[in-house]
Amino acid sequence: MPGYNSQIIEERLNDKTAGPGCYFFDGSKNEAIKILDHDGSEIEATRELAERNKFLENRVVKLRRRVANLDGGSVLTELIDRGIADQHEISALVRKPYHASILKDQGINAIIFKDLDDFDTIRNAAKDHDIVVAAASARHADCARACLAGLGERRKATGRATYYIHTSGASMVGDWPITGDRVDTKVYSDKHENIFEIERDWPESFSPVRTVNQVVVETGEKEDVKTYVVSPPLIFGPGTGFFTRGFGQVHMIIQLSLEKKKSVTIGPGEGVWNRIHIKDLSRLYYLLVQAVLDGNTELPNGKTGYFFAENGAQSWREISEFVGKIGKELEVFKTDEVATATLQEAADEFYDGDLRHAEGVLASNSRTSADNARDVLGWIPAYGEDAFHEDIIDVVSNMASQEE
Repeated sequence: MPGYNSQIIEERLNDKTAGPGCYFFDGSKNEAIKILDHDGSEIEATRELAERNKFLENRVVKLRRRVANLDGGSVLTELIDRGIADQHEISALVRKPYHASILKDQGINAIIFKDLDDFDTIRNAAKDHDIVVAAASARHADCARACLAGLGERRKATGRATYYIHTSGASMVGDWPITGDRVDTKVYSDKHENIFEIERDWPESFSPVRTVNQVVVETGEKEDVKTYVVSPPLIFGPGTGFFTRGFGQVHMIIQLSLEKKKSVTIGPGEGVWNRIHIKDLSRLYYLLVQAVLDGNTELPNGKTGYFFAENGAQSWREISEFVGKIGKELEVFKTDEVATATLQEAADEFYDGDLRHAEGVLASNSRTSADNARDVLGWIPAYGEDAFHEDIIDVVSNMASQEE
């Protein structure tokens, strides 16, 4: 991919909902909240030095809003705006010294760690806090284990309940319609169905995300930590966080389209996914954290503590058709017709040839219903189809200008 570090992009797209890392909150009065920032989730430019300097300059400006990153950073913005962070000290665990320096300049305590495999550092950070919101990776089981181990120690040391909020992804219920291994158009409810049991009974060949979800719930029970699994679908909209260089599913479709000079869909594009605006998703996280802090006794956790997030749905072909329409209007494409890209092309472009991964992210069905968020948290998403189309227009325009 021109202008981007493909390895970091792959890590990010493996976990499109992932943000800066793990947020640590102490639910007791006047005690600290900390944030474990998975800096590796940032998509850093690999352009010329001048472009890189410009990128860093933009980060400094956004840092003045006391936010760390896209997705997770947007969640932090929401918590700050809602006043939760006013009562607590905030810190971040990052991998690069210059990130730590920037955060420290803004009054955030920055801690250097190696990466998500730095088990001891993550565990030690978690054991000093009552709540962890992990937005680093939906697929890194050991990071989840480290957080839960630390929270388990906290629980034993203080006698207080501890809480782990894990960011997963809607690919957990995704299928593989092109290869035909599994076609599933069912809409899954997080409230009216036993998602834990459904995931547990599925074969290992299904989404690796579901395996980590099982680790979260089962380890939480073992450590006596209350767990919550948040599973967003396709995320759209500009992040409100500090590091906002996002690259998601829509970006991938547009990237392939720009290379082929016309809009494309992977296979027939019949698969349907839900969508959610980053601001609506951030609001859900805030409501969940607030419910924990308020001691909401109706809040499901553990095997019933799954929270989907959605506000509308569309097929992959519908996305590609709109990309084609906008591309022609902006004179990026000569036609608004939608061509077909092969699964192999998508796999080679984004996933080192992994057909399964490409199909699950860019061609599958994944239908969910966010009943827990609406019914238990009172969550009301505000951004629908119009906002989705506006975001596609912006992304097509911005990515096309980068190609010039």
